[in-house]
Amino acid sequence: MKKIYGYKSFNSDGTNMVGKKFSPGVIYHVDGDISFGPRGNGYHFASRLEDTIRYCDCDSILASPVIASVVGSGIIVEGEDLYNGYFDLYASSDIEIIKYLSREEILEYALELNELRLNRFLSLFKLTEDEIKLFEGKDSFIDDTINYYQRGKYDTYQKRHMLKK
Repeated sequence: MKKIYGYKSFNSDGTNMVGKKFSPGVIYHVDGDISFGPRGNGYHFASRLEDTIRYCDCDSILASPVIASVVGSGIIVEGEDLYNGYFDLYASSDIEIIKYLSREEILEYALELNELRLNRFLSLFKLTEDEIKLFEGKDSFIDDTINYYQRGKYDTYQKRHMLKK
């Protein structure tokens, strides 16, 4: 049986977008045709942790979502979100929550990301000021992302544009 390992984000209360709560070590199954997308059927997950965050409700993003490592199996359909540049997204008939990741594990994962993927992570996952310091000062592009998305300095990109003139 084919298995794909990945990540799934949940709302801050540990439920998915339709209110179902998941527990580690349990294999969940859904019947019917499996399809990807907002009206799809199946358990949705992504191969990259940072690509799961936008699929939580807004309150969870601000409070930091619950993120789990998962394995999808059974019938698996691959999907993508071309508009937002998300690839390697999946819907599966079966999913197992391997474990919920601690905040420290999530940050360790993020510290290993390349600039593009880290930018995506930092634009969605709310950090504390102490956590921000782990990412700051390494790259001006990342610093701009931190100032705009983490600190709410919404003129960050305007200032950079004005400096170039």
